[in-house]
Amino acid sequence: MLSRIKLPRTTGMILAGGRVGELSVLTLERPKSALPFAGHFRIVDFALSNMARAGITNVGVLSQYRPASLIDHIGVGESWDFVGLDRGAKILPPYHAAEATDWYRGNADAVYQNLSYLRGRDTDIAMIVSGDHVYSMDYRQLILEHIERDADLTIAFKHIPEGGRRFGYGVLDADQRLVAYEERPSDPPGDLVSLTIYVFSMEPLEAILTEMKDLDSVEFGRDVIPAMLSRYQVYGHIFDDYWAYTRTVDAYYEAHRDLLAGKIDIDDWVVRTNNNDNSLVRQIPPIIHTSAQVENSLISEGCLLDGRVTDSVLGPGVQVGRGAVVDACILFSGVVIMPGAHLQTAIVDKRAVIGRGATAGLAEPAGRPVTPGSVSQRGIALVGKNARVEDGAVLPRGGIVPPGALLRQGAAQTEHPAGI
Repeated sequence: MLSRIKLPRTTGMILAGGRVGELSVLTLERPKSALPFAGHFRIVDFALSNMARAGITNVGVLSQYRPASLIDHIGVGESWDFVGLDRGAKILPPYHAAEATDWYRGNADAVYQNLSYLRGRDTDIAMIVSGDHVYSMDYRQLILEHIERDADLTIAFKHIPEGGRRFGYGVLDADQRLVAYEERPSDPPGDLVSLTIYVFSMEPLEAILTEMKDLDSVEFGRDVIPAMLSRYQVYGHIFDDYWAYTRTVDAYYEAHRDLLAGKIDIDDWVVRTNNNDNSLVRQIPPIIHTSAQVENSLISEGCLLDGRVTDSVLGPGVQVGRGAVVDACILFSGVVIMPGAHLQTAIVDKRAVIGRGATAGLAEPAGRPVTPGSVSQRGIALVGKNARVEDGAVLPRGGIVPPGALLRQGAAQTEHPAGI
């Protein structure tokens, strides 16, 4: 039924963001929205696919931190059917700036700087969403509710018990109107968490952002939503299905555990990705030797397995040597696990090499136990892109090897290029 309803002129804006320190070496050389997920997908694919399914065919992607990987991945948007007359996907970098991480002065300022993109498409409704969440949502339902209520802003919320201080919290009345909102409160007023999914009518969006244009920093949660409550019609939409936030190493890891548990169904959600990514290895099915063992794992195209892989997600072109063990790990594309190596609860970035007999994520760290202040409270070991763990070397639980670094056998720390 929804597919037959013609929606107002809607333009999508994806807040692809920058780097976050909580993701450590995984986002040293890419924005968080470009992180691989489920093998050859990227986190941003979920927002892009939701847009495509809703019939939103003009999408701007707001990114400023090392956007090259996003530019390569999204291209002109062909994989999401954004190519054609009155269609398009476009990376929208900041165009007045001082320093790299200050170019956009908050996520709302990012939209303000690109109001001309929205105006140029005769936008009636702006669908503004975060690009670092894992979920499947029918945006059309949200837009229809927005229109029926004559709302100026509609926000998607989800009940998340014990969500913690990293979210924005709202309070809705019986008619679903937002009566209170607070960003990252020390004492949350309930469990209704904002999913950073906004439906804005164009006129109030322009007005409120223009009013705030001279502030040092402008955020939707901290500034825009509280300012709109007393003057505009602001409503909430409750989302009951699966949703994951991938801002931290542990949350990113847990989303992959949910993938293996069947809570995330890439096929059923019709998630699209750039079909040209890793095009060579993706033409080759995985090769699993008779001596290999694979249990409860996602194995991507081009993998070559001759060891044991359990409860893990392997990206395209991963090699696991004879006698090697990979348990509860996430391996990005092109990773090489040499014979006899043993990995447990680790995330290994693209083209890293784990040497013969080396271990990662098994040993307890000497003199520096995993604490609540650690990058991963679960003790997940991290190996950066193009890094190497030497034959026989030991990377303990919670240990980190930066991109391009070398962890030597018997070394207490890594050796890595200057500036990393």
